[in-house]
Amino acid sequence: MRWITACLVFAFSALIIASASVNAEDEPTYENPELLLKFNLKETQNSEGNDDLSPQNKLPDDPQATKTVNGQSDDWILFESGRETVAVGTWTSEPVEFDISVSITSFDIWWESMESDSNDDCYWTIVIQHNGQDVSEDESDCTHGGGDVEKGTHSLGTNIDLVAGDTFGIDLSLTSWEDVKVHYDNVTYDTGLNVKGNHLFFFGAMWKGSQVNVEFAEAWSTNWDTNLDGGFVMLMGEDGYMADNKKAEVTEGSEYSIGLTNGTAEMTSTVITWIEVEGDGIALMMGYSTFDHMPSNGSGNGTGNQALVTVNLMKATQLLGDGDGLLGLPGFEIILAVPALAFVARRFRN
Repeated sequence: MRWITACLVFAFSALIIASASVNAEDEPTYENPELLLKFNLKETQNSEGNDDLSPQNKLPDDPQATKTVNGQSDDWILFESGRETVAVGTWTSEPVEFDISVSITSFDIWWESMESDSNDDCYWTIVIQHNGQDVSEDESDCTHGGGDVEKGTHSLGTNIDLVAGDTFGIDLSLTSWEDVKVHYDNVTYDTGLNVKGNHLFFFGAMWKGSQVNVEFAEAWSTNWDTNLDGGFVMLMGEDGYMADNKKAEVTEGSEYSIGLTNGTAEMTSTVITWIEVEGDGIALMMGYSTFDHMPSNGSGNGTGNQALVTVNLMKATQLLGDGDGLLGLPGFEIILAVPALAFVARRFRN
């Protein structure tokens, strides 16, 4: 009896020490990795009244949007003509949730010529905007002949310091002899801007028994119910195990005030909770589009299109007993192994 009492005293002491340690922290613990995120041209409109520019993707089976851009020219003497620049559209992000500096590294666009296989002398005018004001302008050749639907990639180098509530966007124009059809707003036809920055605050993950929950905040919120349905976020385990995303729930988390270099960031987190999780060696894999969880090894297994972030999880264990609490007494469960957050893959997606 004395031995049991001593164990209980030790257990309660551990709880008190752990609680004091948590309360003594001035700042929450978090990871804030630099990531390269695709901002997709969307066919929906945002709060600014422009078409959306968003990290949100459709589900893999949803069709792409298309837009036909009619080439225009002026008649000159001797029946020659000169091309005119034609507006394609303007896409604007939602206001950013917290201060962030971003680097817009490139623009991808899927397109095809509507009239021939040799529309190879057209060019795009790519204007980047900050709060609706132009901050850069680049002209870039169409990069392929246009006979089939193909992706053209155009290098950019625009840096913008955004404060909470700011927007950024793209105003796109085309100069072409021929009509062109643009394909966008789809997992495959990922027309949009590649944007590098610290978009994601990751506060933690807990794997306890058959339940796993993760908590994070984003500079631009996305619909994680859709992302779960699309398999853009997964729990993977050994021997090919995958947790069932239909047994996951998305809820609003906590409010945080994070001290940054230039001030304080206020944010509300998102929590995803999976139940009935089985298997060993569980890792969280997060992205904003589909990814191949098999590594590319040069033998045809895997495409190399990996998750944006991968986090290895350590299962929480008890001080004594085997799953039913301290000494088999429910209500006295002591967590000794805090989940280890190891960002083992912070890959930029091209």
